[in-house]
Amino acid sequence: MYQISILVIGGSGFIGSHVVDKLIENDFDVKVFDVKTPHRKDVEFIKGDITSLKRLNAAMNDVEYVYHIAALSNINKVVEKPLKAVDLNIMSTAKVLEAARNSKVRRVIFASSYFVDSGKGHLYTTTKAASEMLCKDYYKLYGLPFTILRYGTAYGPRSRGEDVISIAVSKALSRQTFVIHGDGNQSRNFIYVDDLAEGSVAALKDSAENKTYNLEGLQQITVKEVAETVKKLVGNIKIEYEEARREDYTGKIAFNDESKKDLGWWPKIDFEEGVRRYIEWYKTVYKT
Repeated sequence: MYQISILVIGGSGFIGSHVVDKLIENDFDVKVFDVKTPHRKDVEFIKGDITSLKRLNAAMNDVEYVYHIAALSNINKVVEKPLKAVDLNIMSTAKVLEAARNSKVRRVIFASSYFVDSGKGHLYTTTKAASEMLCKDYYKLYGLPFTILRYGTAYGPRSRGEDVISIAVSKALSRQTFVIHGDGNQSRNFIYVDDLAEGSVAALKDSAENKTYNLEGLQQITVKEVAETVKKLVGNIKIEYEEARREDYTGKIAFNDESKKDLGWWPKIDFEEGVRRYIEWYKTVYKT
């Protein structure tokens, strides 16, 4: 039986690994391009760095669709290493697009950020906005189709442990202090990673070609509410407040329902249930 061939760049990472799972569940022929080994063994693995056009060209041989999910996304690391962020998040996107053009890929699905909609300036957001422009330029100039997915703040199993939910759960289970920067009213559209992966697969529909979608949670959740939810599910959590970080986004982003209408997708896991599932996974993996 014929299977559509898909390359997932960054398929060994947190979000990418879940996208790989969903693609395989939907009977696609999946290849992973990453510097790290995938979490599952029943997928073809191509070890490579996204800064290498040569490796990207080789990886896209006989590939029909490409998911570009790899990026430097930790905000602190972006601030610490701005040139590396530009290289990995902008220049490497250009190389992915060039390799896709060379290989006549049918479409590139690019993982962006819903912070592009925020109006809040930050180097990470800038790298994503620039990459979106590159996707559109490669379509205008070379006819390479794209779909841009602006991801909300993902959480769930296999997280890197760097997001606020992962940190809050880790601190609570180890009885350490959870630090909140600022007043705790800064909010995010958190989305459970399984929902995010389903939306990403839905974006393969023909109707999604050359369009941009926000894939984020249904409601704004503040850092205070994160702490309260973890406290409810785990027990007592000690909280301390420190000075706000100037790069923290504190505004509001409304849920964009274009993804529901075009893709037939809608988040299924509410916030408390998602955190509960993450806690159960965490306890299993870290034996707490």
